[in-house]
Amino acid sequence: MFNPTIEVIAAQPPVLDPPDLSFSAILKHFPGLAEAKAVCMTGSTAAGWGNTFSDVDIYAFSDVDLDLPVDETMETWPGSDPSGVRWHNWMGVYDNARIDLKVWPTDTLARALAPYLDNEAEFCATGDFLQDFIYRLSIGVPLKGDEFFQEMRDLLDSSSYRRALARSLKADAENCLTDVAGQLDSGDDMTARVSAGLAAGFVADAALVLAGQLCRRKKWLLRRIESTPGCGITVDEYRSMVLDGTRPGELDGDCARRVARWSQAHIVRLEDAFLSAS
Repeated sequence: MFNPTIEVIAAQPPVLDPPDLSFSAILKHFPGLAEAKAVCMTGSTAAGWGNTFSDVDIYAFSDVDLDLPVDETMETWPGSDPSGVRWHNWMGVYDNARIDLKVWPTDTLARALAPYLDNEAEFCATGDFLQDFIYRLSIGVPLKGDEFFQEMRDLLDSSSYRRALARSLKADAENCLTDVAGQLDSGDDMTARVSAGLAAGFVADAALVLAGQLCRRKKWLLRRIESTPGCGITVDEYRSMVLDGTRPGELDGDCARRVARWSQAHIVRLEDAFLSAS
């Protein structure tokens, strides 16, 4: 018989007040960050999408080990990516907020963008984790080292990363649309409807990336669209065409065709954008 037990290490208070996220206040709890070359706040809090229970994400950049707090709330462990990038994780509590702190080598972005700096890469070969790192760095709110973060943004702007990622997402959308055609032809209308929805999601992601919005988290899709009018898709359009499902009297196959046609129209628009950027 399975009888799990739960030990509460740090109880969540019934009312959460926003933490003091000034660098001077953060340094009182993390004095070791004074040795970092640069520090920023990132994630949903930095993007303005966070809520009362959101983690506070902090990125620090340092080529030396930083002395971080040791207490009953924290966990710490090394991280690594198949690309060879390594970093250090610290997760714990600060001022009643959950902190997710990662310490990166200062050359991490240069290594992540290396395939996109000297040529126009056709497709993105960067894994999901480093894609998330690039996005979070791109929206980071500097707490220390403004010049460092400006250099990182300039490096990103000079690369072909955004265009390569957008082309990969567009190719994913086209593959889904091929699935839709085959599934409709075989009479599998339910699956065709799912594939059409996936195609629409990839198309929206491609349009957002091409417009400079690098977040890939699905839960933020409408927030991303809302914050990026240059992507050419509105929240109301995406909701009515994709998220609201079948319309009165519409069968699964009809819905799949409608969403697929919407996706194809935006693919044509993206093709024009790619041509004008080349």
